[in-house]
Amino acid sequence: MPLTDLIRYFNVADNSGESTLYPDGARAAAWHHGLRLGSLFQPIVDLQLGKVVGHQAILVARREDGSAVSAADAYAACETAESVVHFDRQCRTLHALNFLAQGQHTGGYLQMVVHPRHLLAVQNQHGLVYEAILKRCGLAPDNIVLQIDASLIGHHPRLAEALANYRQRGYRLALAGAIAEADVLALKPDIQQIQPGYADSLLESAHRASIRLELTGIESAGQAAAARAAGFDLGQGSLLGPPAADCRPTHDKRRLAYNHLSPSGAFP
Repeated sequence: MPLTDLIRYFNVADNSGESTLYPDGARAAAWHHGLRLGSLFQPIVDLQLGKVVGHQAILVARREDGSAVSAADAYAACETAESVVHFDRQCRTLHALNFLAQGQHTGGYLQMVVHPRHLLAVQNQHGLVYEAILKRCGLAPDNIVLQIDASLIGHHPRLAEALANYRQRGYRLALAGAIAEADVLALKPDIQQIQPGYADSLLESAHRASIRLELTGIESAGQAAAARAAGFDLGQGSLLGPPAADCRPTHDKRRLAYNHLSPSGAFP
């Protein structure tokens, strides 16, 4: 379905009156309570193979005067559980539309944040509504990695329940934030996202549990080489590709992959 038709469909289906999707050139954008919303995508690289395997979706929010608003502040403006669920779902719909619009040259998966307030507000059947949104876009849960900052939830029992719901529907899962090694192993995400300053012990135990480790903040060839030597599976950072409106192409028109890392650890 063409992008404009999808935008029209989602606007008709959304009767909350809180948000409006609209075409922005070859992409989609949205208005939400005085904020203009857009998407950026940061490549996620398989550090061992040197290939882009996915993209992290990043929310861009600006006021009508063009001034930037952080994603945290945009979410904080949602005063009720219902409003944060709607806003979070709308942001991920926007990211899916903008990812879909680039499908001719972009493969791999789309990694998107699920806000902890959304996760706690939904009582059951996590991921059900968004699955229907994805299907309308020609995507499926197995094209998506849902990222959750577990440090903002702690030991809330809803976390394990939500992860089980998401898994049942075929989503892959990533955990982020400071979280105890024992909790990582108990929750067993597909991906554990780690910032620089990681603990070596987690590398060993996570690999034994078949959890892929993703290092963020890779800014130099030395950091990339060290991450590969340490055994990190995935990486993000300015060296590997900064956030951009366009995903990094992963293949040509014949669907042949062509991206790779140079000997220095950066993309040519």
